[in-house]
Amino acid sequence: MYLGTSLAAFFANTTLLNFLSTQLPAEKDPDGIFNQPFKKYYDYIVVGAGSAGSIIATRLSEDRTNVLLLEAGGSDLENEFTRIPLQLLRTLWTKENWSFDTVPQKYSVMSEGSRKTKGNCGKVLGGTGSINGMYYIRGSRYDCDKWQTEGCTGWGYDDVLPYFKKSEDIQIPELINSSFHGHGGPLVITEGHTAPLEFLHRLAAKEKGLPVTDCNGFNQVGYCPIQANVKNGERCSSASCFLRPKLHRRNLQVATNSHVIIIRNGETKGVVVMKNGKKTRIYARDEVIISAGVFGSPKLLLLSGVGPRHHLEKLRVPLKADLPVGEGMQYHIQYFFQYSTTTSMNMNQEKALDQQSIMDYIFYKKGVQTRSGIDGAIFARLPTNHDLDFLPDLQLTFIANAFEGENIKCAIQRMNHMGVFGETSRSADFGFAVNICKLHHKSRGTVRLRSKNPMAPPLIDPQYLANLIRYMQEFANNSAWNSIGTTFIRQEECTSFCKAFTFDTDDYWKCMIRHYATSSNHQVSTCRMGALHDKTAVVDPYLRVKGIKNLRVADSSVMRNVPSGNTNAPTMMIGEKAADMIKKSRHKRL
Repeated sequence: MYLGTSLAAFFANTTLLNFLSTQLPAEKDPDGIFNQPFKKYYDYIVVGAGSAGSIIATRLSEDRTNVLLLEAGGSDLENEFTRIPLQLLRTLWTKENWSFDTVPQKYSVMSEGSRKTKGNCGKVLGGTGSINGMYYIRGSRYDCDKWQTEGCTGWGYDDVLPYFKKSEDIQIPELINSSFHGHGGPLVITEGHTAPLEFLHRLAAKEKGLPVTDCNGFNQVGYCPIQANVKNGERCSSASCFLRPKLHRRNLQVATNSHVIIIRNGETKGVVVMKNGKKTRIYARDEVIISAGVFGSPKLLLLSGVGPRHHLEKLRVPLKADLPVGEGMQYHIQYFFQYSTTTSMNMNQEKALDQQSIMDYIFYKKGVQTRSGIDGAIFARLPTNHDLDFLPDLQLTFIANAFEGENIKCAIQRMNHMGVFGETSRSADFGFAVNICKLHHKSRGTVRLRSKNPMAPPLIDPQYLANLIRYMQEFANNSAWNSIGTTFIRQEECTSFCKAFTFDTDDYWKCMIRHYATSSNHQVSTCRMGALHDKTAVVDPYLRVKGIKNLRVADSSVMRNVPSGNTNAPTMMIGEKAADMIKKSRHKRL
């Protein structure tokens, strides 16, 4: 709730942050590396240098092939905050984020006058993996098995585990010998809790009968200490850890600030690239791979005449293939519970801007700046869950930060005045938050074209709604939290919403959710994968667009269903598996 305002306050002091960013050791891309002249032909053209696309291009260039990787955004090194884990939220208000607006919602986001929410999506090398929370969560093994059961042959858990492990270099001592983790891959995974409060969250979970678990291992259900893609104190993304170390390859060309239209007529020939005001036609000898993300990939297909007939005819886009592109978007919605405590064991604005903390990071790459602000998570099944085939349907993520926005300060002042905290007054800088996320639900959204203009943002309609409040309330009643005076903050007291309802009634929580629940930015399935006969599918299990030759989609948009957790790790796995399938296809032809 009120997250944008609260986080803006948390990062309001820019003086020290700017100092931090300017004092980091300079890391620059080689001059002109992303502005080389285009050739007329490449073996592969990869559109989108995000979490999947950067991996695909890097892996394809391991062979004797010519690969072109096109990215609409710029280099991640243009914004130093993409490197500093604790400052990740600073990137959300920059050019590195597409920051799409959804269409107005009927049943949610009612606290916003426009009733719109943001679709955050990376517009930068590394894609959303360069601006996200670095929380490495693969999802449940049963997610993948369900994909296979529904027709995605070759995508069962035993099939995809080798690709997760291929990417990974696990550096968490407790997991070094685990058969579920990899060694020597480009993606460094470290333990990364932010605040001492993590220990109390772990105790609270134990009190509720939830075991400490490796949620990327055999059993996801339980309390999961954070696994983060952080290397030597900096974000380890598909751009920084896969792509950049291989930019010297002569057969790999990367072009930034490049917008694309697909050339097609039943068979994909190549792309038209718009860069620096100039259009260039470029052709692919073998394949074009679209990895433009959950919003960008369907948009490119729709502009190319691949999509629902009724939608394309309405916009007078010539139809090339009638497929459910942009249909059935799945996602996670989130709702924040914020708590006040009597202890300073959390993270807050003062600590984040502490001079010693900043000096520790600049000189030694140590301290809180190397952490993302997350302290761990719980994956659980609700008592009412009877039909999810062993899948968890709830994720609680513990946020170390005390969000110190005006609504929080106002609410705590009122609670002090009312004697809620007893004789001791409290301030907004002592506390933490819990992100409550429903992992699986029936609502589906869409991605549509706004117009035929390729530069216009797409129309995004997520149709949010959820209710997990009672589980969170029961969990909060534990002795570990009680020992530090953990008290729920009723922020609505300082707003004009939901005051007509009695606090803690079902109607009250329905009102609060409809006003303040928002997206977790885990959208998937806009170019859904499935069997050839599956009418809900855009791509087959080899990620080939149905009815169009030499064209694949490989990113979060192809996921059969939304996974049980954050989406960046499975997106990177898709990149690894896609590259392997493409290589095998080429070797069969040769």
